[in-house]
Amino acid sequence: MTALGTGSTPCGCGGASAPDLHDTSHGSGSCAPGPCTGDELPVNPFLALRVAFGMLLGEDDFRVLMGNPRGKLMLHNAWLHGSGVVWGLGVRRDGDALTVVPGLAVDGLGRELSLDASWCVSLTEWAASWLERHPSEGEYGEAGQDSDHGPCPPGRRMVTAWVYAEFASCPDRPVPALADPCDVTRRHDDFSRTVETARITIRTSEPDHWRPYHRVRVLLGLDEAAPSDPAGQEALRAAHEVAHAPAHLRARELLKAFRRLAAEDATEQAPQREDGDACPPRAPMTEDHAAVALARLTVELTEYDECVRIGEVRVEPAVRDVILPTTTIQELVCGLAPGVLGSGTVEDAGGPRLIPETLKWGRENTRLTFDVTVPLAKGSAEPEGVEITSLSRHGRGWATDEVAAIGLSPDRRQVWVDLDQRPAYETVRIRIRGTGPKPLYGAAPHHVPFAGVVGGPPGTRHEGHDAVVTTDMPRETSAGRTEE
Repeated sequence: MTALGTGSTPCGCGGASAPDLHDTSHGSGSCAPGPCTGDELPVNPFLALRVAFGMLLGEDDFRVLMGNPRGKLMLHNAWLHGSGVVWGLGVRRDGDALTVVPGLAVDGLGRELSLDASWCVSLTEWAASWLERHPSEGEYGEAGQDSDHGPCPPGRRMVTAWVYAEFASCPDRPVPALADPCDVTRRHDDFSRTVETARITIRTSEPDHWRPYHRVRVLLGLDEAAPSDPAGQEALRAAHEVAHAPAHLRARELLKAFRRLAAEDATEQAPQREDGDACPPRAPMTEDHAAVALARLTVELTEYDECVRIGEVRVEPAVRDVILPTTTIQELVCGLAPGVLGSGTVEDAGGPRLIPETLKWGRENTRLTFDVTVPLAKGSAEPEGVEITSLSRHGRGWATDEVAAIGLSPDRRQVWVDLDQRPAYETVRIRIRGTGPKPLYGAAPHHVPFAGVVGGPPGTRHEGHDAVVTTDMPRETSAGRTEE
């Protein structure tokens, strides 16, 4: 196998082949089985050949010459695109055979994995090999016999495994060459080509997907943030600020938060290291984690009288990562743009908005209070500006709860609403008017209608938005207010 930084490097780091796993001993396809032992190819993105007139070039010079562009491409693929399937490499069951069709992928070190011919493995042969390494821990003997009661009943086991594609290379085209005086075999030829291909393996180890930029993923709702995760909590706070920004500024605020969190994520990002690394690594992951997962297999095995039968086999390709073309990503971004920009085409007029978490009931559920973002205009708060209804959970329908009085706090940022009696039923719907003939109005200089809930769509000086909130009342009995 070839790792970033191998070849002619100042500190002499060489690439190492990943150890062959037991699960890889079955199957046929391009270069497998055969002499594909991961013949090392030179890779060094930061060491270039400097030639001069009359310079004698040797093997090491040519390794530097081809290792530089190869290393730069691998570095670009690994960090800027990530690993995944480019096309093909479908996994399907054909009777007793599991088949992987030709395709192309990029692994975690940035190497292209090309499978030119279909690869297949006998499921029965693979299952027998797997059972040898994972014998059941039952009460019966090795030969399927119970010494006291005769043959054992058939044993069924469900096995979960993953199909991987990993890098392999094969030497090819031997040509005459000068013999190395130190080579006791006195060989007069050597391979002149290295064929790069993919080796398919089946393993029971679950893939470790590379998911960088944790803060950005939390900001966009792709990752969760635990209370003990300071980076995730920082991103949650940024997402809250973006959500509560005025609609016409939300896209701009999202971009600012994205840039800030991405900068912090990139600063903390570092290549994965292995114990004993002599040189600083350059790839985001190590060789052991570089393979590309193609599918998850769930195989039902029946073992009876030293025979293995294959039952249901489920192939789940959704576990694979896929690399999308840049043009496709551009079009997807354009497709999402109206959701971010559509509401921002109208600038918000600055009308007062409801702060939902301030809504409270008091005085035995006959008084409702809530806060708004800016002071309200004197005289704009009238009973018609707030509607309260309640819904029966026993099929009695809706009840309109009469507003007896409405008033403002001295700073006109809090509204209190008194009812003639507590709401009739438990499910209470509150509508604060920003539309209609008598909505709540903001004080000067923003003498405009109520604009709805914080974070809602923009309001104009001509038309605001209603704020609708539903609350659940504890059930209480009172005169004229019972469902018994």
